Amino acid sequence: MKKFLAMLMAVAMMLSLAACGGSSSSTESSSTEESTAVESTATEESEAAESEASEESEAAESEESESSDSDEVMVNLDYSSVDLTGYTIGYVTINSSAPWGGRVGTEFEAYAESCGATVNVLDANTDADLVTQYCQQMIDNGVDALVVFGGDPSAMSEIAAVAYEAGIPLFLCALDADSETAGYEYVTAMIGPDQYQMCAGIAAYVVEENGTDTDYDVYEINGVPFLQDYIDRTSGFETYMADYANYTLGNVVDAYSSRTDAKAFVENWITAGLGAGDIIMGYDDDLTMGAVQALEEAGLTGEVKVYSLTGQADAIQAVINGQMQLTVMNRADSIAAGTVTAIAEYFETGTTARFQRCELTFITAENAAEYLDQAEF
Repeated sequence: MKKFLAMLMAVAMMLSLAACGGSSSSTESSSTEESTAVESTATEESEAAESEASEESEAAESEESESSDSDEVMVNLDYSSVDLTGYTIGYVTINSSAPWGGRVGTEFEAYAESCGATVNVLDANTDADLVTQYCQQMIDNGVDALVVFGGDPSAMSEIAAVAYEAGIPLFLCALDADSETAGYEYVTAMIGPDQYQMCAGIAAYVVEENGTDTDYDVYEINGVPFLQDYIDRTSGFETYMADYANYTLGNVVDAYSSRTDAKAFVENWITAGLGAGDIIMGYDDDLTMGAVQALEEAGLTGEVKVYSLTGQADAIQAVINGQMQLTVMNRADSIAAGTVTAIAEYFETGTTARFQRCELTFITAENAAEYLDQAEF
């Protein structure tokens, strides 16, 4: 299992770095066939030289094109030299009270302001329509950049087009825009992990740990169903699991941002038959801890396997205690810092990589003690 976990983390890093660099091949083109004739004319030599120069130019252009297509990088976390003095940045969040999402916002505001920016914050309190309204309000107020955490995917594609027309760069935190959706081509950058691949990686761990012979019922605790990050998470996990017939999915609930509701859902599942040998997948540690509490009260700790993500302290402790099998550390401060440096790069150069990925850490009983004091909350 240690070897598999190391491989899984390596794969996660490779996925995060997919398309991260241009071709490493040399731009030096071999010359055209050298003439062995001693009596080559000056004209022939000139033509050969021009041909070689043309080939080298084409090779350089090809490499430059490949590099420009490489629009996915790891985030730059070093904002120490960033100067955003004089810039006003609008920050719209779907919900600042959720532990992880709230942390992204508070850290971003602190980092950006430490770099001299003025940050205006509006909280939609889990109302997707308000996210749209607040984004439009920021655009109307003429902010220099707009940062959004959460929101309805379709509405955000419209906001992206409006922001673009207004000349305002749009940065999305922890949200991958669907490139096939009209309007998302106007998003400047998306900062955060690949949510789909992260949860596909969790699914791979589930299969590796439990095998393909025994039948399992899988229960899923989702968060806010209309937010793209949760859509990507569930899609990544379910798509991977669909290839394994011994895992039965279909028990899915939306707990939004409530640990209490998540706990109640699991209590209902237990009453309806959830028990030893079953699996729970939670798409946010804070919600999953509600499941852990319900299982403990029912005497099912260790009997039902629990997997989750975020990497918050009580979840890591639950892994240590044997109440959970896995959580994935997905650091909010990395997203916040990466957003600040992406904004600064855009203001300085007029461009920045479209996808900027954060490092993920898969935490199990084998390494949980190493990360407990690194949890953000």
